Amino acid sequence: MAMSRRVRFGGPVVAAALVAIAILPPRVPGGDNIRFAFMWGSGYVASSFNDGRSQFATDVNTARRIQARRLRRAIFADSIAAVARSPRALRSKDGQITLVYERPLTADSARFWLSAAANELALYPQERAPGMPLVVALLSDPVRDRPQNRDSYTWGIAHLVEQAASAGACVVIVNLIPRQSWALPAVGHNLAGQPVSGVLGTCALYRRFGLPGPAVTRWIASSLGYYWGDPITLDLQEARHRVLRTELSRTSDWASLPWYGEVRWVEVGCLRGEGALCLRATGLDRRFDAAFRSSFYQSFPRGKLIAWLLATGTADQFGAFWRSSQPPEAALASAYGRPAGELTMVALRHWFTAPARSTPWGSARKVLAGLGWVVLGLGLAVVAGGRWRTET
Repeated sequence: MAMSRRVRFGGPVVAAALVAIAILPPRVPGGDNIRFAFMWGSGYVASSFNDGRSQFATDVNTARRIQARRLRRAIFADSIAAVARSPRALRSKDGQITLVYERPLTADSARFWLSAAANELALYPQERAPGMPLVVALLSDPVRDRPQNRDSYTWGIAHLVEQAASAGACVVIVNLIPRQSWALPAVGHNLAGQPVSGVLGTCALYRRFGLPGPAVTRWIASSLGYYWGDPITLDLQEARHRVLRTELSRTSDWASLPWYGEVRWVEVGCLRGEGALCLRATGLDRRFDAAFRSSFYQSFPRGKLIAWLLATGTADQFGAFWRSSQPPEAALASAYGRPAGELTMVALRHWFTAPARSTPWGSARKVLAGLGWVVLGLGLAVVAGGRWRTET
């Protein structure tokens, strides 16, 4: 009996193992598999497919492309900064912004953009100490639309923050070429009829507060400075007013993807009072590398935390945090005199609310809806049964 039981249960296992060995023979991993890799560090996603080369060769090639892209950005930032020092460049009345432009854009149009950028910068608090020079470059030359001259980081709006120290200025690129531009909705008029832009983003912080500390730089690098811009200016305006808060769902639509290890429970727990989870969700907790997830899909964008700090604290407090050499969590607590988790939780609750806690029976609305469907189903069954008896 025991022998037959072992055969009955062990036979299928042995058979499956033999089939697996026959179908999947041992071999050295090759380069014929498709690899979808994400490489971060310069503000964009680099995906590559293995084309038969070794994994090492593919990784080296990816690193080379990233470094080449960084070099192109550095050369571009240096050239724009050099043009900004020429007499042809336009400067705002207070000297806070320098604007450069190219054909066929007219001087009148360039002055409109300069006025709009100056009004945008005025929304940001300012310390007594001067920050870093700010240059806005308007790209409009049709030559840039040729295939050999196109580059993804010049689509829409780009903030060359990684090159700010070497260039001596934080450069904002605004692409106005019709077939490439995503930047046209980024300028308009306020209620007073004055032109206001939404293009400065991270560079406005560099202009007001100078270069950030090394740890703060690493913290913001994964979520700010994308080539399509970042909405810090809009977040700053919302932080100063009451807004309609967004209710988070209990699960993320992205939760099934393997590279998102954490799902919505971290954010929900943060909004329900767990300050440690707030640090984790915004990448302030160094024990959890939240930079990868927040770079591509952010439930809690770090720009909203920055905007709330600017709107509710003083310029000196934010400047102390921004330039601190401490890790961001300690820098926040030191500058604002409150635990970083508490600050982050209060900030995020300005925009988001946690989903209502469910009971074992569910909400009253769901219970009533369920009862209604039950009654409807019973009614249909009674009607169908009556018709069947009548016809027979």
